[in-house]
Amino acid sequence: MTEDKKKPDVSQYNIEGKALEAFLGPLESNIMEAIWASKKTPITVREIYEALKKTKDIAYTTVMSTMDRLFEKHLLDRKIEKGRGGLYYVYWPVLEKHNFQKSAVREVLSSLIDNFGEVVANCLVDETCLNEEERKAIKLQLNESMAKKKKASNSGKVPE
Repeated sequence: MTEDKKKPDVSQYNIEGKALEAFLGPLESNIMEAIWASKKTPITVREIYEALKKTKDIAYTTVMSTMDRLFEKHLLDRKIEKGRGGLYYVYWPVLEKHNFQKSAVREVLSSLIDNFGEVVANCLVDETCLNEEERKAIKLQLNESMAKKKKASNSGKVPE
């Protein structure tokens, strides 16, 4: 990859998807899970193909093109290696699984907050708090924080 590291592309969110499939397609999710589960890094397309074909009827070229797409989305990085069969790519994840999940969730939350502001904050509080006292305290804190953020964005300053 070039010097300027690109941010992983998790711009699509599928509300119906479970876990990684909320951000990636089913095969992309399976490949990323296989890469994260592998004890070997970097890993080849052949190794991922061999792992996936145990549970799926899948073509090598499908795995290869999907891993290329994950590279284009900045979820995988790669380099060329030379072996007995010639040149081939080896891949590794740009982010560890937990960091990918955190980044993806932050991107979705950021988009929701930008579009729906206080409604998102209130929904999060309502969904996560155990009692009314906690709920009121957190809502007050969030509203104050959002007001600071709004004031700062209107003045061009970064909120504290």
